[in-house]
Amino acid sequence: MWSVYINRHSPEHPFRFSDLLKLQEEVLLSLRPGRESAILFAELPPTLTLGARQIHLGDSRTAYLKTLPIEVVAGERGGNETWHGPGQWVGFVLTPLFEFSGHERGVRVAVMKMLRLLEPVVKLYLPDARIEDDSRLGIWSSRGKVASIGIKIRDGYTSSGFALNCVPSDEAFLGIDPCGIASARPDFLFRDMISAEMRDQEFLNIPALIRESFEKNG
Repeated sequence: MWSVYINRHSPEHPFRFSDLLKLQEEVLLSLRPGRESAILFAELPPTLTLGARQIHLGDSRTAYLKTLPIEVVAGERGGNETWHGPGQWVGFVLTPLFEFSGHERGVRVAVMKMLRLLEPVVKLYLPDARIEDDSRLGIWSSRGKVASIGIKIRDGYTSSGFALNCVPSDEAFLGIDPCGIASARPDFLFRDMISAEMRDQEFLNIPALIRESFEKNG
C-alpha cells in the first residue's frame, strides 16, 4: 500500500519547496525500518530547483536567473535545473529501492519504472505521449516535455521523484528550458481544456490516478 500526502500552495496556506523537503524527512523517518512506501504530492509556488550535479551556474546564467520572479533552490535529485509552480504536481516517491527495482543498486531500473507507472496516466490526456531515455529522460508528447524525473537514494530508499505538468499558464517555466534541455518546450496534460473549473477538477484527480497506477503495477 502507498500512503499519499497532498499539499497545495496558496497565499493563505503557503507550501514551499523547503516545506516539501521537511515533509520528506518526516515521512522517511516514519517509514523506516519497515517496507512501507509513500508518495508526497505538492503544488508549489514558482520555484527553480537545481540538480545535484549543478554545483554552480556560470556568472551570466546566475545573473539571468536572478532577474526572474522565482525562487532558486538546491535540489537533491539528479538532472539539471527544473521549474516547479502552479498547475504542476511534484511527486516525491519514497520506497525501498530493492523492493521497487529488484536490486539494491537498481537506480536506473527504479527511474524507468517510475516513468512507466506515470505513463498510463499521461496517456489518458495525451495519447501520443511516450517515454524517452538518455539526455531527454522523461515523458514527452509531440509538443514538448510533460513529465520530468530525478531521484536520490538514501539508506536504501528512493527520495525526490517526478514533476508532471498539468495546467498551462503564462508564468509556467518563464522561458526556462525543461531540465536544461536546449530548445525544449514544456507540454501540459490539460492544454486543450477550455473550462477552468474542469481543469481544476482534473488536476485534483491526478494524485489518485497515480496512486492507483503505483499500487496496481508497482
